[in-house]
Amino acid sequence: MELKEVIGRRRSIRFYLPYRQVERAKVQKMMEAARRASCVGNVNSARGIVIWRDQASPELMKAITPPLAYQQMQTAPCFILWYHETMAYEHSKWMQDLMGLAETRRIGTDVEQTKKDFQRVVGGAAGHWQQIAREPLAFMDLGLAVCQAMLVAYDEGLGVCCMGGLRLQEVARILKLPETAVPVCLMSVGYPAESWEAGGQTLKAPFESLFCEMEYGQPFAEDPAVTEELTREKLVQEPPPLPWREAELQYLARALGLKNTIISWGSEGD
Repeated sequence: MELKEVIGRRRSIRFYLPYRQVERAKVQKMMEAARRASCVGNVNSARGIVIWRDQASPELMKAITPPLAYQQMQTAPCFILWYHETMAYEHSKWMQDLMGLAETRRIGTDVEQTKKDFQRVVGGAAGHWQQIAREPLAFMDLGLAVCQAMLVAYDEGLGVCCMGGLRLQEVARILKLPETAVPVCLMSVGYPAESWEAGGQTLKAPFESLFCEMEYGQPFAEDPAVTEELTREKLVQEPPPLPWREAELQYLARALGLKNTIISWGSEGD
């Protein structure tokens, strides 16, 4: 698929084929896409741990289960715990990563001058790297990595759903994450049992209510011709609910033996 169509086809998939395992090769492609994502100073703070359901302990499955995720937690064969590693910003490593950007001609026009600039500006932040490692920009890098992994998953015919959780610290303990790791989200991964349309493209807030131009309160004007172009290129697709969606949901619940709920906790004797 073309990039715009991949973005347009993306849905949060909640019903997976529980009997169809996800190939390791496809997960590797997702992780490679995450590794290639843009990140501040090339520090590579975005990390992930792949969890295979058939190898996970009951304790781990209980820990990774969010409260509102019944369908995906019951059917997905694979999960990824995404986390931010603050030690990627440790000052000496951070400086080394920046110097590497200069040496490989990725930043600056004069290598030696660029290195001197780094030493002068970043060198003085040695006592602040732990604070910098938890700034919003640092966590944005993880979001970019997760997004690229997600889009590759859809391009490979998979579906995913990103979830939060109240037990992430317990998950970190079970998975033996270091104290410097900040678990951020869990992603279910699998082959969709529901149609790829998932009842239609999710409704979003109006374009001009989200984006401004030059100052807050001055909307970025949407051009209908551009919207028509994006519709032809399948980035913009038919909104929900599609007429057959209700029947599909009822069929999936029966076929997969699922209860009529989205509540995970308490549904399986928790």
